[in-house]
Amino acid sequence: MPFISSSRVNAASFSLFKRSMMQESSLPLADVLDDQRWQQVFDEHEIDFGNDPDAIYTPAITLWALISQVFFSGEQRSCKAAVIRVASFWAALGRRVCSTNTGAYCRARLKLSFTTIREIVQQLAADAEAACDQNCVQSREQSAARLSPSNVADVKSRSTGGRILLVDGFTITAADTPENQRAYPQNPAQKPGLGFPVLRCVSLISMTTGLLVDLVSGPYSGKGSGETALLWQMLDVLRPGDILVADSYYCTYWLVSACRTRGVQILMKNHHLRDDHPQTARRLNKRERLVTWLRPPVRPAWMARQEYRRQPLTLTLRLVDVQVSQPGCRTKTFTIATTITDRKACPARWIAAVYQSRWLIELDIRSIKCSLGMDILRAKSPAMVLTELWSCLLAYNLIRLKMLQSGMATGRDPRSLSFTATQQLLAASWLLGAVTQTTEELATLGQQVPSSERVGHRTGRTEPRANKRRTKVLALLKQPRYHYHQQRRATV
Repeated sequence: MPFISSSRVNAASFSLFKRSMMQESSLPLADVLDDQRWQQVFDEHEIDFGNDPDAIYTPAITLWALISQVFFSGEQRSCKAAVIRVASFWAALGRRVCSTNTGAYCRARLKLSFTTIREIVQQLAADAEAACDQNCVQSREQSAARLSPSNVADVKSRSTGGRILLVDGFTITAADTPENQRAYPQNPAQKPGLGFPVLRCVSLISMTTGLLVDLVSGPYSGKGSGETALLWQMLDVLRPGDILVADSYYCTYWLVSACRTRGVQILMKNHHLRDDHPQTARRLNKRERLVTWLRPPVRPAWMARQEYRRQPLTLTLRLVDVQVSQPGCRTKTFTIATTITDRKACPARWIAAVYQSRWLIELDIRSIKCSLGMDILRAKSPAMVLTELWSCLLAYNLIRLKMLQSGMATGRDPRSLSFTATQQLLAASWLLGAVTQTTEELATLGQQVPSSERVGHRTGRTEPRANKRRTKVLALLKQPRYHYHQQRRATV
């Protein structure tokens, strides 16, 4: 006896994700998961396999199974486990799958382009940001008391009129295959055959919602592989009124100029090669001053001559000194460079709080790489590496969306909720929700679990970077595996 009649469920529809996310029309942000818009994205990319009535792997089910792999680790992350989940899904609808061979599923995954999944990820982030602004019914003072970490309360105490976007880079590794090595060469400091393909990624994440706005990846080394070069590829994602928050590595004349041209404000730690107290600065008070940056006289090799001529001759920035009173910190004071020159609208305390919120992206990247296991990708080809990468990012945004939804339903800020608890909730209910109607009890559970464990205020919290449990000691492979086997056969 099936859980629900297959005639009442269109397995080819992306409404499958609504059920798996335990969505109900009465919940806040329920309209963000728009299955018709997802279908439209797939139609625009001409992904329409699995149209036969007896097809097992439709685009919706294939993507559903791909996302399910992200929620688990170890053996449950394998393609075989995903195929078994698909077979269980069809069995719950009263239909039998004759084989659990992974071949059909792997061929279906190849038909999902990463650009399609990327568009859905961007769409989720944009819709959630807009819906969050429209549906926020609590005052800033009421919500500030429920924020964690506490500096987010200072940031949200003032309306910016745009998004606050955090930017940072990280690296991940892929399966060691010749195809992956050609596309993403290993660290050049390693001997051939000993390293793994390395991808460098730069991410844009919303401080308010925690959702990933966009990400660009490329090789770890080589021309145009630096973090600033990758960020340049995402500048068109920025909108007028946005505030871009980054560390000192991104604080360059050219990037600041490009953001100003787009109407985007920057807030970054001043680059260590720039003087924090130039003699030409106009002092505003003891800890604030206005400085003028001159356009570098030498054109960078990557910039065209016409583009260089269009760059402004000067840039005016505001420097704000920040005192660090937290015990144990190496830095006692540092300087923030920002294009926000209005001291009344954005005082120094608010500027400092915005930059301190940059640490949130470090925690978000940890959630992506460690909680979701994206630090090591399994795909054997470059095309599937990108598909696996963006499926992980889609799972991340879905988890963040559930946290945002739960926060709005319970009156808490999503930054104060547990990412791991929400991930465990969706992992446990991913198959169950897909084959059952979302009842009021199931929807209520979906709001209670994320808010049941709140991340507390962690001001000054430190932990030793050491493990008590000993790991198994294995000899390191210091040569390519095929060389090792050749030497072993020669000695036998």
